[in-house]
Amino acid sequence: MFDSPVSPCPVCGEMVLLDQTKAECAREHHCGGKTLCPLQEFFSGIDFSIKQPKENFRDTGY
Repeated sequence: MFDSPVSPCPVCGEMVLLDQTKAECAREHHCGGKTLCPLQEFFSGIDFSIKQPKENFRDTGY
């Protein structure tokens, strides 16, 4: 069984999962776009719901 890393968030007052992106967490916990995130450095940082830059090279043989 795998347990996701969690941390208490002083902004929303809830436990948040750190195996997501900051944007996903902000949507889930209703943080505004101007909210300074104290946990920013702990998120995974890769948003798989959007096209990643390296996907542009997929059809070029790289």
